[in-house]
Amino acid sequence: MVLVNAPWASAHRPSIQCGLLKSILCRAGHHARVRYLNLDLSHRLGPQAYSTLSDKRRTDLLLGEWLFSVAAFGEQVDTDATGYRSVADGIDEVCADLGITFDELCRWRREVFPAVVEDWVAGTDWASFDLVGFSSTFEQTVPSLALARRVKEEHPQVVTLFGGANFDGEMGPELVRSFEQIDYAVVGEGDRAILDVVDAVVRGESALGSPGVIGRRDGRVVLEGRAPNTESLDELPDPDYDEYFAVLDELGSSSVVGTVEPLLPIESARGCWWGQKHHCTFCGLNGDTLTFRSKSPERVLEELRRLSGRYRRLGFEAVDNIMDMRYLPRVLQPLREAPYDYRLFYEVKANLKREQLELMADAGVVAVQPGIESLSTNVLRLMRKGTTVLQNLRVLKWSLFHGIRVGWNLIMGFPGETVEDYRDQLDLLPLVAHLEPPAGAGPVWLERFSPFFTDPTLGIEPLGPNAAYRHIYPAHVDPARVAYFFEHAWKERVPESQFRELAAAVEVWRSRWHGEDRPVLSMQRSPDWLEIVDTRTEGRPVVHGLAGVEAEVYASCGDRELEPAQVVEQLAAQGIDTRVRWVEAVLDACCDRGLMAADGGRYLALAIPSGGR
Repeated sequence: MVLVNAPWASAHRPSIQCGLLKSILCRAGHHARVRYLNLDLSHRLGPQAYSTLSDKRRTDLLLGEWLFSVAAFGEQVDTDATGYRSVADGIDEVCADLGITFDELCRWRREVFPAVVEDWVAGTDWASFDLVGFSSTFEQTVPSLALARRVKEEHPQVVTLFGGANFDGEMGPELVRSFEQIDYAVVGEGDRAILDVVDAVVRGESALGSPGVIGRRDGRVVLEGRAPNTESLDELPDPDYDEYFAVLDELGSSSVVGTVEPLLPIESARGCWWGQKHHCTFCGLNGDTLTFRSKSPERVLEELRRLSGRYRRLGFEAVDNIMDMRYLPRVLQPLREAPYDYRLFYEVKANLKREQLELMADAGVVAVQPGIESLSTNVLRLMRKGTTVLQNLRVLKWSLFHGIRVGWNLIMGFPGETVEDYRDQLDLLPLVAHLEPPAGAGPVWLERFSPFFTDPTLGIEPLGPNAAYRHIYPAHVDPARVAYFFEHAWKERVPESQFRELAAAVEVWRSRWHGEDRPVLSMQRSPDWLEIVDTRTEGRPVVHGLAGVEAEVYASCGDRELEPAQVVEQLAAQGIDTRVRWVEAVLDACCDRGLMAADGGRYLALAIPSGGR
């Protein structure tokens, strides 16, 4: 069997989907390998162009799918591209990033990518395989269909198997119904289902009837439910990334990934423990696999050791939707105490405390994605995030202090938002100019499987699949059944001008943060006073001083957000007698000077200690 990792999977990391399935197949006694066609295309286009199309994709454009649509479907699609361009707002911006015109982009679609697929067909002895598998996530479906069509035309005896997130729900059955180059597909987790299909192929029998396997019988699509979730993740083997690094060596790493250091994906959990309680309204990533399952801490540590030893790499990217909190004491604490130089990325919840972030930094966590999403507590409530604006600022503050990069986006357009929510965020942004900004700010999108998609009472009305789908697939495909992203309308919505104003303010924040003179709000302390240097406002630095008990009041709200009464209790434990009203007046005065942020009767000091870690 050969497993295909098609464009537009990122070139900066091997495929954990293909790597894990290869290991599962080999453990069962089969011969399996992985073809990294995404790396081949990155080599052909150049790392920068490929990264623009793969890592900076836009859900409204579906550009990666559109570029392979002629190779996959020929003249059945909009070959002159007039229809696509009419709905592809922002395509000129992408062309500018690529350094080409839209006409040249159309030539890529009509000529270059069909020729690339022909090279792929000619460059591999596909007839030597009993089965060819395609894993499809994000914009991998159409490139995979293009190759599968040509492989089946040249070698009709070869069995094809598709799976991945793009085949969940009704998407899989519709794709199987629409395209004869798909012999089988899997709906759900493929760890067990892939063995059922392969075992049937070995016996020369039909794989239909196995849980989660889709196929055709007498021209009719057949599906026996969805594949069951894998409950014990410890029983899975380590992923095999051999071919990824072999291709990098063959093509030359710099010609494929540029100067980027590839990361090793590691899976320590599936599902989302927060989503099981309160599924975030806009999130559809987990589909029917929301149930949280995680590997034992001991297995995680062993897998890190084995993968690092096998590939001589130290950088890891956890693909988990959210970190298992057990890993703080049982994975990160042992790593903190060990003399290793692992560099880890994890997705986390944004309510982490200072000491937890310190532990993560000491253990080698260099980047997190905490799902900040907004700087308004009301909007966070509408999202069901279970966090507040001050918790978001706290994780930004202490991540910066401990040298942890934070990846996040500011999302707008949730039913129930108010103009005041936007005004409050606009007022807040100048105060947090010294903290890491979002990658961007934009309106919420509608994903299949999200609560917004399935629950009309939440205030968003699906209007049909994103318009780009109709200019990608042939007419016999129902775009509403294969789409993951949908157009939508709000039942209640703030004016569009609020979106534009906040997005523009975020761009100013980003520009200053990435400029030569990054804004600073730093604090230094003595036993009796503290001093804060402020360069958030362009011009001469401003120095703020606080002395005596006022300095203690400010410092008490540094680690976490507190109410005035909690500050009084904290000071009393130090032998300092104060009153709630006086403390509240000091805190409000600090807010007036832009040194603190307040929300819901709680206060957080914004200055970063200048001493460093």
